[in-house]
Amino acid sequence: MPLTREMLLQEIEATLDRIGVGMSEWPEGLDVKKLSPRDQLVALLLIMDISPARVNGWPFRSAEDKIVTSLPRKTLPWDSGTAVFALQAALKVDCMNYICGPALRGAEKAMAAGHVGPALYEAIDACATHLAGLMHGRIAPRWNVDKDLKTANRLLASFLPPGVLDLTAVHDGDEWAEPARQLARAHSVDDVEPLVRHLALLGHKAPSQTWQRQLQEVLRPATARRLVAEWVGAARAADVAADGHLYAPSNEDLVRATVIAARALPATEVPSEMLGALVRQGAETRPPSTESLALRVASAAVDTLAQRAAESDLEELERLLDDISRRDLLKRIGAAIGPEAVARAEKRDADLKKEKAAAVRAKASPIPKLLRAEVDRMLDERVNGTMRELGFRKSGRTWRRWVDARVELVDFYSSDLYMSVQYGVLFEGLHPEDGPAPQRDPKRVKPFELDLLVSEIGWFAEEDVLDLLAERVRTEIVPFLERCGDRTALFELLLHGVGLPPVLHRADPRFRDTDYSVSLRNRPAQSGLALGALACLDGDRAGAESWLGAADRQVDPLSHHTTKSEIDYWRERVAALPAP
Repeated sequence: MPLTREMLLQEIEATLDRIGVGMSEWPEGLDVKKLSPRDQLVALLLIMDISPARVNGWPFRSAEDKIVTSLPRKTLPWDSGTAVFALQAALKVDCMNYICGPALRGAEKAMAAGHVGPALYEAIDACATHLAGLMHGRIAPRWNVDKDLKTANRLLASFLPPGVLDLTAVHDGDEWAEPARQLARAHSVDDVEPLVRHLALLGHKAPSQTWQRQLQEVLRPATARRLVAEWVGAARAADVAADGHLYAPSNEDLVRATVIAARALPATEVPSEMLGALVRQGAETRPPSTESLALRVASAAVDTLAQRAAESDLEELERLLDDISRRDLLKRIGAAIGPEAVARAEKRDADLKKEKAAAVRAKASPIPKLLRAEVDRMLDERVNGTMRELGFRKSGRTWRRWVDARVELVDFYSSDLYMSVQYGVLFEGLHPEDGPAPQRDPKRVKPFELDLLVSEIGWFAEEDVLDLLAERVRTEIVPFLERCGDRTALFELLLHGVGLPPVLHRADPRFRDTDYSVSLRNRPAQSGLALGALACLDGDRAGAESWLGAADRQVDPLSHHTTKSEIDYWRERVAALPAP
């Protein structure tokens, strides 16, 4: 009898009664840790059955979201009935990946446990048909539709009886597919069918020990070994397809599996030079794209050469170390050869990094550099003198000065001739070495690392506007930074927004038609924490206890555990202060 929602509801109701949770609390009050694997699977199926047809699934952190994202990762007792129910639920929501992916994995586990039958085949086939329609629709397919389709086709192939050569894993779309089919059909079905089926099983995964052990069995016939060599040769002979790829996405998985299978064959059957050619071919790019044509195939070929480790294989790896310009492959090749090659790979990697950086600079437009130099010139003429008079020290366009236990910072940023000014304060005492707050280097602190940061955007690099900026630095910005050292002024600023430098009038003729705005950001975001910590540093125990207590009541420790850790740290510091 097919599994129904009513049957599952009866099961979950009995389960909830047993653990003392009524149906009125389903699913919010459910603690999945108290459920058996079967009960967890029932809960998952019930949520899958009513899931929304949305790419992102259930609302983030909802009870339903936690169930459909966490339970599929557990070892659940899937069988034919539960897998069919899950696949039907996926079809109801247009095979959205967040439901279809777990349903297909459940079907795979059911099949591995021996649960196969017409109902499960029909459900997988229905999903595969629907996914194929999504892949060939009028709009671009959704994320992971191709991955789910490959899984569904692979599972369907597993239903075929021995003696039937299934080549559905070989897809059209590249120059390798048709030669691969012809080569397979030229051999005895009984000899090559287990090999083709086994190679298709690997997909995008790393080869497990079980898969490799089973590979040795399917490679026993000489015909199967010959097909591996022929498929590798066909991959080497393939040229770039019309869409710019070397292999169709699913075929790349199959070629990669074939290259991995070549580890069991000597260099006389799959020559080292052929594997080296696959590495070079897969590492190539087709400008303007920077993506390699078949990186996973190239990586698998490197690993095959390294694992066979015949003399010709090592010689080919040495040649690849000089030929390949892809940096991650270089490191892989160096590690495969040995310590001396690792050092060579590191040196070549550093040289390539410099060459690529130089190439980028050579192609770059000189205009941004010229504009930046012009802004630097105007800043030097109109603003920098004011900053020096006020005691700030310059590093690039960032100015810092130390006042008591805080760092005051002013930073000028430009994009073309449009400018922004950022200024704020770092309270060194809020970042003790033994505390949970991130450490800051006062001499190198950046604007985004400040405890208090004000951003003004909408300035424009013209001489009269920069005169206005210098005046604003002297009369508004620096006095504001000085007021931040007063806890009373800081209280008004953080809680009521009082004390910010006044917003400039847009009617000023020196401004261009730009979007001018002023914004404030403080860290920690919980104002009571900052005020309480500063009160503690000043020895104000009563004020610190009041502020930290208020902050503690407002913070959710689960979603803001870092803030909670800081509050606990400072409350311990307050407790160590002398009693009033």
